Amino acid sequence: DLSEQLAARRRASLVLEDGAVFEGWSFGHTESTSGEVVFNTGMVGYPESLTDPSYAGQILVITFPLVGNYGVADEERDALGLLKHFESERIHLKAVVIQDYSFVASHYTARKTLGEWLKEQRVPGIYGVDTRAVTKLIRRRGAVLGKLVVEGSLPAAALPFEDPNVMNLPALVSRTEKKVFLPPALAECPEAEAERSEALRAVGGAEDARSGEGAHVLAVDCGIKNNIIRYLVNVLRVKVTLVPWDYDFTGEDFDGLFISNGPGDPTQCAKTIEHIRSVMQRPNPPPIFGICLGNQLLALAAGARTYKMKFGNRGMNQPAVDL
Repeated sequence: DLSEQLAARRRASLVLEDGAVFEGWSFGHTESTSGEVVFNTGMVGYPESLTDPSYAGQILVITFPLVGNYGVADEERDALGLLKHFESERIHLKAVVIQDYSFVASHYTARKTLGEWLKEQRVPGIYGVDTRAVTKLIRRRGAVLGKLVVEGSLPAAALPFEDPNVMNLPALVSRTEKKVFLPPALAECPEAEAERSEALRAVGGAEDARSGEGAHVLAVDCGIKNNIIRYLVNVLRVKVTLVPWDYDFTGEDFDGLFISNGPGDPTQCAKTIEHIRSVMQRPNPPPIFGICLGNQLLALAAGARTYKMKFGNRGMNQPAVDL
């Protein structure tokens, strides 16, 4: 009952390293935590964002005011054995900060509320916060560490600010074993056929075009999202061998190398950089594609240097130039 939930709620606060404090109410897991505070400007997609390994160690501020209204779907798996509605096996971020929380979930796929899901996953949340004010502060000041302090849990004075960027975060979110994904026969897997057709229509491709049938891509998992695996296998129709972040693939045979997204500072992945550099130095190197953290690792392997931006641009439908 909503009145009981409101009566039982606890106070909570978002405390930033620069001294700013934003008051609100706790939902989800009722335990204080700390991390790097970042924002996302997407209007929808919170189940995908929360399970994106790239958010490991971070407190996510969602700028869109209403969150939780369509709830959380069940843990149905697709033909590849991946969770269908999520980007990984669990929530990776440290906490969620929102303005208006919807206690009622209304969607045909909803099986639980956002608060129930956070409680299951032991992730705290706070609502009633002016998230756009927090976002403007981050945009003005730059990346900032913060604490989410929940009434009745560890107080702010006893909770240190934790900087996730000093840790090797890819090592914490990467798979630990090699796994091979093979394209399912389209005739036997309507799900894969529908995904491929929809993707090809979106880019204006013919149904029989853009197929990598027979090609083998080795993908380095630094925090890879499920939809990347699905696209490579179901849409591009390539065999994907997914390996841990520190796996030595220099002696492997493959047609293309894919370096995934992931969290944290790329310089922490010295082993990955060394392996990429070794492949780049082959007499006839295969095509290499890096996305997000993977792009930074590719740059480091080529001899470039990286630096942390003032703040990240996390959202959807980012404009790009088709080269």
